[in-house]
Amino acid sequence: MVQKSGKAVIFVFFNIAVVAAILLLCEGASSLILIAQSASFDAPVAERIHTDYDELLGWVNRPDVFIKDMYGPGLDLEINGQGFRSHRDFAPTPPAGQQRIICSGDSFTLGYGVDNYNNWCYLLDSINPDWQTVNMGQGGYGVGQAYLWFKRDAGQFEYDVHLFTFITRDFDRMQQTEFLGYGKPLLRIKNDQLVVDNVPVPRRAFFVPWLTQNSETLKQINVVRLLVRWVQPEQTAQADNPRPLNRNPEQTVAAIVDDLQRINNQKNSRLILVYLPTWGDYDPAQAADTEVWRSYIARLAQEHNLIFLDLVEEFRRVPPDQLYTLFLHDNEVGFPAAAGHYSVRGNEFVAQQLYNKLSALEDINPAE
Repeated sequence: MVQKSGKAVIFVFFNIAVVAAILLLCEGASSLILIAQSASFDAPVAERIHTDYDELLGWVNRPDVFIKDMYGPGLDLEINGQGFRSHRDFAPTPPAGQQRIICSGDSFTLGYGVDNYNNWCYLLDSINPDWQTVNMGQGGYGVGQAYLWFKRDAGQFEYDVHLFTFITRDFDRMQQTEFLGYGKPLLRIKNDQLVVDNVPVPRRAFFVPWLTQNSETLKQINVVRLLVRWVQPEQTAQADNPRPLNRNPEQTVAAIVDDLQRINNQKNSRLILVYLPTWGDYDPAQAADTEVWRSYIARLAQEHNLIFLDLVEEFRRVPPDQLYTLFLHDNEVGFPAAAGHYSVRGNEFVAQQLYNKLSALEDINPAE
């Protein structure tokens, strides 16, 4: 009887183990199927379509690129031979009687979601035929990358005005060494000097773009998470508790502005700092980081005797029922990240506000 009882217990436990194993296999297979489906349909980072690896900047536009319907039907993207968003190349000096304005910034300056002729930088050119604008905006750039690109590639031109633009997220980006899995330089202060770390920027994200594109999805697989924790425990701890790698971002921004002013002075150009608004800036109660950086940039501009054009206040005067029209939404372009970028009307709003403010400044319009 004892032997039979023991066999019965073993049989019960064996069946329980089999059922548990089947459930675990089903659970694991289901998770893998869901993750595989998610990975299969993850849209690529839009900038990856028209950029290449750059050891200093992380990524930069490929020259002579034309992508039809990049952001939707009729919304083409064209990059000139110099790597700027434009249908034309620029001569070293501007045409007689025109002033050249360089627009530095991120995707809000590039004109994500609209065509070449409806980003606010080009619209300034259209509003005033005495101005020639050069679009040096790039998706995903932080303040540091926008500065480094301008410093490296704008020197081949003569220009009269430099609009150095930013949104609040650009100050967060400048404090990290990656953006959506792609490496980037890290600027910070060491021994009272502005230095560039993480260069040459690691290129591994460009070797297998699919893995980079779906890195966050793949991290949901528990086996992958366990392997990463075992192989790279320090990086895992940092990912679980992310913190800025730049502990003194204000000092870094001050050093960047100081160097930009030096460069522009050498070119006899006027440096103008521009704070661009985003959807989240409409309500001051929900935009604490924006208020901190707006105040800091205003003080910094005053210390450097620079013009600071803060468009956030004008943005907050827009009637609530018109706010929606200033921004793109997911159903308007092919990439989910489009929500929050300026629509054509939003770009027109920014261009008009900038035109009004620039026209009121001395020495911006060329002499007759």
